Amino acid sequence: MITTRNLTKRFSNGVVALQDFSLHIDKGEFVFLVGPSGAGKSSFINLVIRKELPTSGLLKVGNMDVALLKKNEIPYFRRNIGVIFQDFKLLPNKTVYENISFALEVIEADTREIKIRVNYVLDLVGLTHKRNEFPSELSGGEQQRVSLARAIVNRPHLLLADEPTGNLDPETSWGIMELLKEINKRGTTVVMATHNKDIVDRLRRRVVAIENGRIIRDELKGGYSLED
Repeated sequence: MITTRNLTKRFSNGVVALQDFSLHIDKGEFVFLVGPSGAGKSSFINLVIRKELPTSGLLKVGNMDVALLKKNEIPYFRRNIGVIFQDFKLLPNKTVYENISFALEVIEADTREIKIRVNYVLDLVGLTHKRNEFPSELSGGEQQRVSLARAIVNRPHLLLADEPTGNLDPETSWGIMELLKEINKRGTTVVMATHNKDIVDRLRRRVVAIENGRIIRDELKGGYSLED
């Protein structure tokens, strides 16, 4: 699903976000990316979605060499990738239903297909009763569930989550994690960057620890730190 080899990202100001970063993530895996702020977790996600270009090295998603994508190919490439952010990134003037349906409208899905898919993900995340409300009328956990529904409505093969529980209380965070586990069970590859030690330690999935842009540990059924 994702393969990197000696991947390096160096910004124009000289900051090295990733260095000699080699990793393979298989289809259907659930992987935690852990490490201190500034370690390179978000930079890796931005490279995977082609928001940034690598300085050197290989990055493939599926069979696509991300660095070789032409500008007009990027939107089509991203259709197979869902992304969840810590700050939700919902459109404030659109309802819950409209926020989710917008992801399908931009790819010109037909009206019937939009209705079927949006209703399905609303039911999956437990927000059917909130379909006509606006983001400002929702709790933080509900907003994150809308963000999750929007990320998966295209039925992506890969779901990237960048600190999706960072602004949520523990109980709400576990609700989001149960949804991510269910989505993974249905076949979607999930890669989640997090600082949440409790979640990582309890779920015991694959853990890739990053420090100063390098992988320092890659462990199946791992904990947040080596001591766990």
